[in-house]
Amino acid sequence: MIKVHGLSLSNHSAMVKFALKEKKIDFEWIETLPYSMSKDETILEKSAIGALPIVEYEGEFISETLAIFAFLDQKFPDTKLFSTDPLENAKTVEIINICQFYIELQARNYYPFVFFGAEKKEASQEIKNKIHMGFKALERKASLSPFMMNKFSYADIYASLSIFTTIPVCKQVYDWDILEDFKKISESLNIINSREITKSVYDDIAKAMEKM
Repeated sequence: MIKVHGLSLSNHSAMVKFALKEKKIDFEWIETLPYSMSKDETILEKSAIGALPIVEYEGEFISETLAIFAFLDQKFPDTKLFSTDPLENAKTVEIINICQFYIELQARNYYPFVFFGAEKKEASQEIKNKIHMGFKALERKASLSPFMMNKFSYADIYASLSIFTTIPVCKQVYDWDILEDFKKISESLNIINSREITKSVYDDIAKAMEKM
């Protein structure tokens, strides 16, 4: 059985949980702190930089969300979340990269303040501009009819959970309701997030936040 070493509060750990549930793969969840929080040296043997999630399968360890997605789709192909069409597959990765590098990575600058009570950093106009640019790119490149691609895929999982953490950053740092500026993306997310599997993933995050 697959084991997932993840942190229930982590949106990336939730992405892998989402994918496993979507693909109907049984798994064991092992609640784990990343190296940055635990300083547990053994995590560095399993993860590229001690980050989560980590998937354990047959004694091997895989880290990095996109690498885990690729492994799951090739090892468990009954429910495909990457298209077998090369162009559609490439476009799915393109959407994931837009969400990762131009939206989520920018918002992460303010995670300590928004989610963990750290001192507020100065609101950077440059970061806000990059997030806006990322949303413009997503609006331009995604299908949004209603999913990010032509049918439900890893792009929807990644978009949902990366934007989920970006929304409070935009609100608390910039007093900016970003989805008001991107109604088509908002409508797509509403459909993605209304699915029963999505709800169960977010329920797990909410429970973890209550315990924090």
